[in-house]
Amino acid sequence: MDIAEIRTKTMSMADKVYDIVGLVEKGFTENRLEPLTGAMKEEDEVNGMEKALTICILESSKSAKGEKEKRALSTWEGVVEMLERMGDEAASLIERIEIKVDEKLLFSDTGVEQFDETYGVMKRSVEMMRDYLKEQSPALKERIIDNGFHVKELVERYRKEHTDRLIQGICSPIAANMFFDMLDFTGNLARHASNIVKLF
Repeated sequence: MDIAEIRTKTMSMADKVYDIVGLVEKGFTENRLEPLTGAMKEEDEVNGMEKALTICILESSKSAKGEKEKRALSTWEGVVEMLERMGDEAASLIERIEIKVDEKLLFSDTGVEQFDETYGVMKRSVEMMRDYLKEQSPALKERIIDNGFHVKELVERYRKEHTDRLIQGICSPIAANMFFDMLDFTGNLARHASNIVKLF
C-alpha cells in the first residue's frame, strides 16, 4: 500500500471519528441510547481500521524509498494512533451518557447549556481536523490549535462553576461527577485533534 492510499484510508478513519462525535451529540441531546449504540459500533470499526492501517504502514516502511518517505509514513502512523485514541475517548463518553440515561440522572439547565457549548466547540475542532487532513492548510492548522485552547478554557471554567453549584447543593454529587467526566473526555477529544495537526 502506497502513501496515497494510506492517506485516503486514514481520512476515512477521521470521517468515522467525526460521525461518532455526531452520534454522541445526538444521544446526549435526545437522551436516547440508540444513537449511542450506533456510535459504539462505529468505534469498533475505528479500532479495526487502526489495526489494519498500522500493519500496512509498518509493512510499507520496510520498503520505503528514502528518509522523506519514512517520515511521511511515520506521520500518518501518528495520525492513525491519535484517531484511535479519539475513538477511546468517545467510547468513555458514551459509557457515561448511557449511565446518565439508564439511571435518569438530570443536569441543571445551566449544566446542559455548558456541556452543549463545550461539546459544540470540540466538534468544530474535529471537523476542522478532518478538513486539514485533506488540504493541510497552515491557516487551518492554527485555527484548530486555537480552538483546542478555547475548549480547554471552557472545560476549566465550567468545572469550577459546577463545583460551586455542587457546594451550594444545587447539583447532586453523582451528577456532578458525571458532568466532570463528560467535560474531561470532551476536552481530550479536542486535544487529540490539535495533536494530530501538530504532527505535520
